[in-house]
Amino acid sequence: MKKYGQLCGLLFGVIIFSGCSLTGGSSSKEVGGVLKSADNGVSWELKNNVNDKQNISKVDVLDLAIDSVDTDRIYLGTKDKGIVVSKNGAENWEKLKFPANKVYGLAINYFKPSNIFATGVSGERGKIYRTDNYGEDWEEIYTEPADGTVIVSLAMHKNDPMVLYAGTSKGVILRTIDGGETWRSLYTASGAITKILFGGGADNHIYSLVYESQVLSSDINGDNFKVIGGKLADEKNKMGKVYSLAVSGNSNGELYIGTDNGIFQSSNAGENLTEIGVLATSKGFPIRSIAVNPKNSQEIVYSAAQAIYKSVDGGKNWSTYQLNTGKLISEIVFDQNDVNVIYSGLRSFK
Repeated sequence: MKKYGQLCGLLFGVIIFSGCSLTGGSSSKEVGGVLKSADNGVSWELKNNVNDKQNISKVDVLDLAIDSVDTDRIYLGTKDKGIVVSKNGAENWEKLKFPANKVYGLAINYFKPSNIFATGVSGERGKIYRTDNYGEDWEEIYTEPADGTVIVSLAMHKNDPMVLYAGTSKGVILRTIDGGETWRSLYTASGAITKILFGGGADNHIYSLVYESQVLSSDINGDNFKVIGGKLADEKNKMGKVYSLAVSGNSNGELYIGTDNGIFQSSNAGENLTEIGVLATSKGFPIRSIAVNPKNSQEIVYSAAQAIYKSVDGGKNWSTYQLNTGKLISEIVFDQNDVNVIYSGLRSFK
């Protein structure tokens, strides 16, 4: 296994505004980075500052992860700047020394948050890395055998942080049960596995999103894979292309599937799917991110095109927020300790 040493530093200079409100003022069509809401989604603010002269406004965010112990510590997996971290709730950012520039997936040990796993693309080859000291040093724990295949998703088992699942651009689902020392192939799907998610609450299933195609479920041990939603008539035609997944934290652990034809919900691990009544004006646009308040499953947030939508009544009614940027939201994440705080990552999907 390869090990990589420590180097901390500031980010690259980018001369775009930082910390400007979405509601008014000048804006750039190419502003990326991070949005933060401190009032449960009522208002949003760009939080891209590095220092007085530098910011991350041109960063494309591929993944966003929050330390479950110190929720002011936020990590971004980016398209071409490696891993970026904030230690003060997105007020300032710094770049970690990381062996790869493109990072699709992050997973933080919820018992020991200094232990972080991250995917990376080195050249054109997918790899997975591990740190035990908050990113000061990294160890390579997995590599693809050849160029051309990358790791596009990563998820940590909800009960055991040494068990991780990874999905590749060629549709292979991998698992380690020893923190990355050894790996096993579990399943090969028909397309890239862009999201892996463990069921919430008492739902002991794992869900894998096959990009734009379908959602797979397996049991908690990664066995018995199947396509979910079979009891929805004309599933593919009605659901459209699939882009995002979310689960609720309540006892039922509802599953939410974001498509270009709305959001579909299941309370029985995908055996039956019910369409949620999103605003008709958002249909036809890919719903690329969904989040459910971990302490109140009636609160749902999703993004479509240049807007954020929020419901406080389980999807019956929605409020909307305009994004004054040409980039789209890739991730929406609630602060687990203070659910009034929500973060969103911005990126280009070109």
